[in-house]
Amino acid sequence: MYYYIHTFGCKVNQYESQLINEIFEDLQFDKALFPENANIIIVNSCTVTANADKKCKSYLKKISRLPNKPKIILIGCITKSYAISEIKSLFPNILVKDKEDFFREKKSIKSFDKHYRAFLKIQDGCKNFCSYCIIPYIRSTLWSKNQDRIISEIEQLVKNGYSEVVLTGINIGEYKTGISNLLKKIVKIPLDFRIRLSSIELNAIDSHFVNIMKLNQKKLCAHLHIPIQSGNNNILKEMGRRYSTEKFKNIINELVKVLPKLAVTTDIITGFPGETEEQHRGTCDLIKKIPFARLHIFKYSDRIGTKAYSLSNKISLDSIRKRAYELRKIDKQKRKKFIKDNVGEIRKAIKISKDKVLTDNYITVKMHPINNKGIFRVKITKDSII
Repeated sequence: MYYYIHTFGCKVNQYESQLINEIFEDLQFDKALFPENANIIIVNSCTVTANADKKCKSYLKKISRLPNKPKIILIGCITKSYAISEIKSLFPNILVKDKEDFFREKKSIKSFDKHYRAFLKIQDGCKNFCSYCIIPYIRSTLWSKNQDRIISEIEQLVKNGYSEVVLTGINIGEYKTGISNLLKKIVKIPLDFRIRLSSIELNAIDSHFVNIMKLNQKKLCAHLHIPIQSGNNNILKEMGRRYSTEKFKNIINELVKVLPKLAVTTDIITGFPGETEEQHRGTCDLIKKIPFARLHIFKYSDRIGTKAYSLSNKISLDSIRKRAYELRKIDKQKRKKFIKDNVGEIRKAIKISKDKVLTDNYITVKMHPINNKGIFRVKITKDSII
């Protein structure tokens, strides 16, 4: 029997697909290189945006026409969203299952297929209920992995050749004993590796967290992804975000003061209902002032069931596209400046492909050949940056 797993979405989904992958391996199934060679196809879905739903439906349509007629099992976030009724009507032969049925007893991995870095899920669930986000309705149960299990899993992954482990979750700031306390234990593991956080909310960053980052630069990557979402306080309030732009800016400045070469990346949603042109301009102006290394720009996407869905003052698609374009230009400037500021620096790096390495502060550098293993030092030059 041959199986194939196709994963949409975030690092949590990718981790959960790896759990399923290892379960199939333990059952001595063979992994197909392509869906057309598989007897079973697992589709691990995402529903964070309307575009995510669209991609999933398109893929299901494609594989449902395969001449080998594989058994198709759909799992993941879309199965708990409003979109599932349409999918069931369009694809009646597809089996819809709860992903927990696959790995209810299995909570750790030994490797990360086809990756040089390993993702490690430490937490699930979110209770923030930001007005635009469907995820708290879909992943509503808060869950945190036992600290000892996390330590053991990191040790196993490092011993199996993964020099970087990315801690991920739906909202890792909700980790039950505190993310700072967890990091304090992880950095004591006597192995050569480094930890990167996939994303962390601003409200989880306090003086204790900053101090741990400062004192453990050998183990903790100089990179934090902290979503800002908007640069306007009124829009942040409408979004249900529990901070002000002033607080955000002050905390980022404090972090960069303590860690001068820290890469701070962020998420921005443009075109939130009611966002005026003036508020958009204010966001652009604020973003220019904050020392971000790069921006991830998202166009507002209506999600049935969220508070924002019922708002009437929606922004036109043309305006959203225009604003996204303007933000992407700022992102390009931010990336250039961050790279320029790091030219000549010697940073710790790991191999991420045949000819690329990733520094601790999230810069991809081209090298050829790469004979190094584990964590090694690399000099950032103008010609080597991708």
